[in-house]
Amino acid sequence: MSRVVINRESLNETSVFISRISIILVLYLILDSLLPQSLHRVSIIICTLLFTGVLNQTKMFQVLKNRVSKYAFEINEIKEIKIDPSRHDLVSSIYDIKEYLPNAQKWNNRRRILFRKMTGLQQQLARSTKYTEKLNTVDKYFERNNTILSTIVEEAIKRHNIEDFELKMIEKQAESSKRNNYFRVVESLCHYARDWSVKPNDEIIPLLRYIKNQTMPLNDKNTTVIVPGSGLGRVAHTLASEMNFSSVHAIEFSWLMTLMNEFMYLKSGINDSLNVYPYLHTYSNHFKTADQLRPVQIQHSLEKPSNLNIHTEDFTKFAIAEHLETGQDPENVVFVTCFFLDTAENLVEYIQAINRISGSFKGVKKWINVGPLKYGTAAQIELSDEELKLLVESMGWKITDEQEPELLGYLTDKKGLWQGYYNVSKWTATRD
Repeated sequence: MSRVVINRESLNETSVFISRISIILVLYLILDSLLPQSLHRVSIIICTLLFTGVLNQTKMFQVLKNRVSKYAFEINEIKEIKIDPSRHDLVSSIYDIKEYLPNAQKWNNRRRILFRKMTGLQQQLARSTKYTEKLNTVDKYFERNNTILSTIVEEAIKRHNIEDFELKMIEKQAESSKRNNYFRVVESLCHYARDWSVKPNDEIIPLLRYIKNQTMPLNDKNTTVIVPGSGLGRVAHTLASEMNFSSVHAIEFSWLMTLMNEFMYLKSGINDSLNVYPYLHTYSNHFKTADQLRPVQIQHSLEKPSNLNIHTEDFTKFAIAEHLETGQDPENVVFVTCFFLDTAENLVEYIQAINRISGSFKGVKKWINVGPLKYGTAAQIELSDEELKLLVESMGWKITDEQEPELLGYLTDKKGLWQGYYNVSKWTATRD
């Protein structure tokens, strides 16, 4: 038989509180009836002060006040802590990856809420499709993705010496600003499937083929390769591991992408077979349920090429001289911009940066570009491919090779009922 435990102290406090409020209410009625209409506010003020005093004496109010004070103290304490600005994006990205699973579950729970808006009969009819079972299965597959992401977070905290107060500070900032970068993390997971799938990916292979062919004449220790906007690093890794360049510099502005890239070279605690589930994050345009749940096996535990250098910084401020080892003095430079130029807010600034860096080299200067021109919402100049090449030539480059645009997918679900493709421009330029 169950027992009900009554907290006598709480019961007594409640009784006293109710009796005092009752007395105040009676007093208000008396004052309201005795005082003239012009002094009606006086009775309200007197009773309000009495009510505030009674409320302030209750244990419940004291607990609430202490909690609010503690929270305010924590906020002020965090505001006083200064985090190194150069680490802010790094710690924010670690936090974003860490929050993938709760954000994914929250997103999926909204599907359940919307489902329950249907009538009981409609829900019963819909259950014949096992829709609700699919929602539960998607949650489980989120956890499989999170296995990889948790490893990334743990290793990033160790590798970059992240302090607890830094993560706590970013967490408080995210809560106060309601910042949520869930879909940036989702996009990064999809890049694993695009860039690093074990099965050759027809989105990335044509790009690598063109780039390798164009770099082949300079395939020696006299050449440095620079890859701005390197993302998860597939292009830079391929050039470093399969060619004989003096050094390959992958430059990525986003710490989120860099952390994902670093994972490729992590060797501890990873099984031989590793899958990501990139298609979980939308219920639209699937032909079969199995298509949404299907995994993509990715490469991992790779040997990082000794000539590969990964930098997280703004390409427009990149200085190659700071990153060359003692004794390194390559004559030639190759720039590889792959799905990069249309990310610019100021496209001219990108080209100026390429020109500035190329000035550090005495030999051949080559620029290989592959990608679409899907500009962002804040682009200060949006050129056609024809106009872009005119600008490049006006800034000292000569187009030496130009291919017909090639239709390629980008994070495209080849089994989906909707598939997006880009016509990718491919050209090479040189300068004196």
